[in-house]
Amino acid sequence: MQISPQLRMDIEKVVVITIFYMIISLFMAFNNNVMIASEFSLGFSGEVTPEFNLYVHVLIGLLAGMIGGSLFVFVNARLFRKKSFRFGLVSTLITYTSVFILITAFVSVFAADDLNYFDPGAIIQEIWSSITAPMALVNFLFWGFISLCTLFMLQVNDKFGPGILRKFLLGKYTQPTQEERVFMFLDMKSSTSIAENMSPNLYFRLLRDCFSDVAQPVIMHEGEIYQYVGDEIVVSWESEKGFRNGNCLKCFHALQRKIEKRKDYYLNKYGVLPVFKAGLHYGTVTAGEIGDIKKDIVYSGDVLNTTARIQNLCNQYQADLLASEEALSQIQWEDLGFSTTSLGSISLRGRKQEVLLSSVSNFGN
Repeated sequence: MQISPQLRMDIEKVVVITIFYMIISLFMAFNNNVMIASEFSLGFSGEVTPEFNLYVHVLIGLLAGMIGGSLFVFVNARLFRKKSFRFGLVSTLITYTSVFILITAFVSVFAADDLNYFDPGAIIQEIWSSITAPMALVNFLFWGFISLCTLFMLQVNDKFGPGILRKFLLGKYTQPTQEERVFMFLDMKSSTSIAENMSPNLYFRLLRDCFSDVAQPVIMHEGEIYQYVGDEIVVSWESEKGFRNGNCLKCFHALQRKIEKRKDYYLNKYGVLPVFKAGLHYGTVTAGEIGDIKKDIVYSGDVLNTTARIQNLCNQYQADLLASEEALSQIQWEDLGFSTTSLGSISLRGRKQEVLLSSVSNFGN
């Protein structure tokens, strides 16, 4: 069974969180062992050995990462994606407290000696003693701080987009680098007239819903949302990912279908069904970090201007999707159920060299 890109990314997040939490637990175990073995402590007892302390901390890190990470990624992030960061903090606190009590209860019962597992009263007493112990408060505050850091990093990751934060932290774009990338400029049709017939707040909510619906097809087809510019969306792929299985063409079809499936929702709430047009092109860009007060990763090159100009011709040629032959030549589009109509060599505004364009239609499933 093939795992979807969205699920794969979510699983990777949980794995990273789990590994991170286990590393922290190992450091805590090492620190506890050093403190217990010091001259200021009574030393290890028969019940608490260095190995036992290590096992317990590894178990705590594993459970905290798997349970907490899954709740962060699969529950909080999806249920509260459109909520404020403050709301996220409150929900995280509630979630964290519940998980902490659950893990503390499990570990206390697991690590207890001479506990009668058939005596509910004894089990409850053991759990209560563990939860109210002074060390439990220290652990609660410490792991609470770690949970808030996790929430913050997930928010930052969403800000940059999937995979970009890792590249940013590794310094990939500290120095300008050349990349082959595919770009698709998406624009909502008749956006000006739609905006004129709505209040600013209602139009903004329409854009937010549209952009939210577009995000999933982009991720499912291994793309990245590079920028939101007004009512336009700039989608980008590494060339290999964009051309693989026709991802860059399938993505446009998928987002059209996604919005069409929510036709009743849009008509009932906004009175309009948003429709997108797009321009597609690829080439070499220069990528790098830019800015002092606000840093960002920016792509620059003729390919972006050309893609924008191609998208601007959609109305003139009454096409939903226009693509350069340069991009289409990299895709086995016939095998994917697509058909193209050549528009010939077209002169683009602000560009001396003409570009061979085709309209793409008759999408296959």
